[in-house]
Amino acid sequence: MEYPKETFKKLAQELKNMAIPPEIELVICFPDVEQQDCEEEVSYPTVVVRYVGSFEDEGPEKKLIFNEAYWKSSVEQLKGAVLHQIKSLMEELQSFEGE
Repeated sequence: MEYPKETFKKLAQELKNMAIPPEIELVICFPDVEQQDCEEEVSYPTVVVRYVGSFEDEGPEKKLIFNEAYWKSSVEQLKGAVLHQIKSLMEELQSFEGE
């Protein structure tokens, strides 16, 4: 079964135009739609939320894999899932810095 490329094409545009904290990088890996900066071949549409703040090497990251369970979701629902991952990563970093 093929994933809904039009939906993910719209999602890629939304994510690129979204205001996110400067220390966060989004790597959008949607096969045959958007694949810049992808480090590995993915079989499902994937968004990597990466912290690129003060770490000398790579910071922590969260990988969101959009499997079949997501394919009937709206662009807004998918975008919400990405925003949740960004928020979750930021909260983890704040609790880590507070230790």
